[in-house]
Amino acid sequence: MGYLKNIWYRQYQLIVMSADGGWTRSYLFVAGRLLLFVLAVVLVLLGLFGALAVTLPRLTDYRRVMAEKELLLAYRDKVQLVVSETNRYGLLGTALLQELELSTRIAGGLDGDSSQLDGRQGGIRIDNRYINFLDNLPTFPPVNGYVTQGQLLHSLDLQVNHSGVDIAAAEGEIIHAAASGLVVFAHWTEDLGYLIILSHGDGYFSVYGHNQINLVQPREWIARGQPIGLVGNTGISQGPHLHFEIWKEARSIDPRLFIEIYRKQDVSVDTNG
Repeated sequence: MGYLKNIWYRQYQLIVMSADGGWTRSYLFVAGRLLLFVLAVVLVLLGLFGALAVTLPRLTDYRRVMAEKELLLAYRDKVQLVVSETNRYGLLGTALLQELELSTRIAGGLDGDSSQLDGRQGGIRIDNRYINFLDNLPTFPPVNGYVTQGQLLHSLDLQVNHSGVDIAAAEGEIIHAAASGLVVFAHWTEDLGYLIILSHGDGYFSVYGHNQINLVQPREWIARGQPIGLVGNTGISQGPHLHFEIWKEARSIDPRLFIEIYRKQDVSVDTNG
């Protein structure tokens, strides 16, 4: 113990002189005080490095969150524009819908991360979190198939008019809801066989006919993309297919205006003029 005490109080002298011997400086140090000074400097440096280690990830997270915020604000503005166009004309602008729902990236993503629009769901996915801005707009393709008959409304013969599109698909294939909504009809009809009608709010309805079977019941709430039936050949039908209609405030709208895949996979020869 006495040996350590002697070391603690031991004094050291540092002499500094110029090369030509013109001046000399002498500094006296106590070992204990020098050790305390060195320890204090080490602790300060450790504290600075620790603060940087904690702060840098938070700064990175902050920048990422701010970038995500900018993406969401930009996407929100586009959605508001779509809604305003819808309220004004009763239709979705094709270019706007394509920009919203069918893009595979937004602004190039966040340094190559997974932020992207889900082409089927119609929303945005950031860090595995899904945010759906188009939940109640009927833009989700009920089945993946080819349009074999389009909409025809200008004929004077009501038996020839066709209020929706026919989509060829394998019998038994799952039919998905085009948007979230309430089942207002799910029964048998003479012409469309097993039929489902969903109400999506804001005047939108979607119709699904010739089903093999209905998987939902009236007054049931349905999520966007949820299975609601199976493709069939019931009612007055010449083969398995889905008869699909979209209505806006008692006005029939061509589903091809809402769903890009049906514009690309359209092999119908009939026209609406």
